[in-house]
Order: sequence, then C-alpha cells, then structure tokens
Amino acid sequence: MKTLALVVALATLGNVAGAAPRPRGERGITIASAGDASPGVLDALTRRHHAEIVRRALLDVLHRSGADVRHAGVGPRQLDVAIVGWRVTSTATTTDVTAELKVVLCDDHGKILSIVTGRARVSGPRDPSRLAELREQALTGAVGGMTHTLHSQLDRAVS
Repeated sequence: MKTLALVVALATLGNVAGAAPRPRGERGITIASAGDASPGVLDALTRRHHAEIVRRALLDVLHRSGADVRHAGVGPRQLDVAIVGWRVTSTATTTDVTAELKVVLCDDHGKILSIVTGRARVSGPRDPSRLAELREQALTGAVGGMTHTLHSQLDRAVS
C-alpha cells in the first residue's frame, strides 16, 4: 500500500496528474519491454518481479499524463525500460537502496529517438526482511523521478 501511495505522490509531484488528456492517436505509446538487466546475482523470478514493478509504475505515470497507452505492437512510439543498476549499502542501523533505470524511446520502426535515465535512493531500517520493499520503493521512485524528462521527450518525439 505504501508503494502505491508513493507512485501516486510522485506522479502528482511530476505535474502529470493535472495534465489534460490528449486525443487518441496523438501520443500513442507501447511499453515494448521491461526487464532487470542489472549486474549481480538475482534469480529470474526476482528479476521478473522487478520488471513488473517498473512496468506498472510506468503505465500509471503514462495513464495519468493522458498518454494513449496501447497494446504491444500497436503504438507509434515504443518504450523499452531496463533496470541497469542496484546499490545496496548498510550501516549499523539503516539500509540504503539505489535503483538506476534506462528508458529507450523508439519510433514504430525501432529507430531510437531518445534515452532517459532515472535514479532513486531510499533508506530504511536495517532489516533483511524489508529489502524487497526497499527495492520496490526505489524502483517506483526512479520512475517518478524521470517523469518530467520522459514527458518532454515524448512531446518532442511526437512534434
């Protein structure tokens, strides 16, 4: 529940909640792929879970902005999002988790139009059972942090 509230708050802070919806077809977008390509040892299930968190957060941000989010293969613009880095550091009392994302915006022919990166760092109590929650918060924060830049790149790509 905290994560959902964080995504909503970040989307609101990024001025996307107040954006007027655009007519269908003006800014059609497909999230073509989402994955965790970060270095390190993570099992396939965890990587898929991370990719799904990023996909949901990105979909939420796009829907709130009024973007015309379409099914795979239909949109004139495609987004490929990858988790490219993690950093987990601990002190005696806290754990810091940093997530780094890269979003590649392509046209319907696969030509790269722009690349947007995002990073977020969250802190919590040093408790190994909460590491997954901290990772989720860092991912949603990274998506929220790149919202303004992503919107300006999408607007530029459609103009």
